[in-house]
Amino acid sequence: MRHPTLRAAVAFAFLATGVLGVLSVARADKSRVLVFPGADAAAVRPHSEPISHIPPDPPPMVSRKQWVFDLRWSKGEPYLLGVHELDLGTPQETQRAMGRFAIELFAGPTLIERVRFDFPMLGAVEEQDAGYMAPPSFQKNLTSRIGVMFPEVNRGTRLELWDRATDKRWPLPWPPGGADAAAR
Repeated sequence: MRHPTLRAAVAFAFLATGVLGVLSVARADKSRVLVFPGADAAAVRPHSEPISHIPPDPPPMVSRKQWVFDLRWSKGEPYLLGVHELDLGTPQETQRAMGRFAIELFAGPTLIERVRFDFPMLGAVEEQDAGYMAPPSFQKNLTSRIGVMFPEVNRGTRLELWDRATDKRWPLPWPPGGADAAAR
């Protein structure tokens, strides 16, 4: 190697990273329990947390056509402005993202699809008035708009808009295209 100092610097960086990693693991909270593949997690955990009543996101659906839900957030309430169909040309998976809000499709009690999103400029739920020390608030007077793509499927009985932060739900029309979509 032409640069022995560069080689030494790289070796030192790898060594330092490894030492810092070992130190951080050594300082970790001792109540943590490592679970190894094949081990029964419930038997290993001394203090198990309650199981969430919220089902995990289902596998993404593949659809050529999508419904675009035009949603508005205005002064603390969501509004559905309209729904239109979009043809993508080729079948594509539903995009997965994190977000405070979700559009969920159910068939009876079974979750079929969930699409998460956020309204632009809307942050986390704000605490009640904290007096003069409170940070500036956008949520109270914010009006924001977003288009959310949802796969066109011929299953499902109920569609809902869910605010995950406040656990509020609002019904959405399903199927969105009315009688034309129901005939498909």
